[in-house]
Amino acid sequence: MKASYGGEPDFPFKKFPNYAVFRNPQNRKWYGLLMTVPLCKLTGDEKDQQEVTVLNLKLAEEKFPALLKQEDFFPAYHMNKQNWLSVLLNNDLPDEEVLAMLDESRAFTERKK
Repeated sequence: MKASYGGEPDFPFKKFPNYAVFRNPQNRKWYGLLMTVPLCKLTGDEKDQQEVTVLNLKLAEEKFPALLKQEDFFPAYHMNKQNWLSVLLNNDLPDEEVLAMLDESRAFTERKK
């Protein structure tokens, strides 16, 4: 992480010590949140109690309709659903695709010139 993004994730939540926040080191703005949640938090189906790992990312709003039609994408859990998306990390998506989305999310935190 440090070589690519200039920083390491931090773990700011005492109640959820494994939740990792990715911040731009220049301005401390979030560009990712890695967490494990019950699947029902994403699907709305209370029967889905399986724990899953998700990465919340800030992506271009115009991408949401197409992404939300895919299996591994959900309106962001516990974030502004207009700007953030939850990506299910279940090994179905290629690492390159997830990293490209992480890059795009980080770009939203760059200072405007």
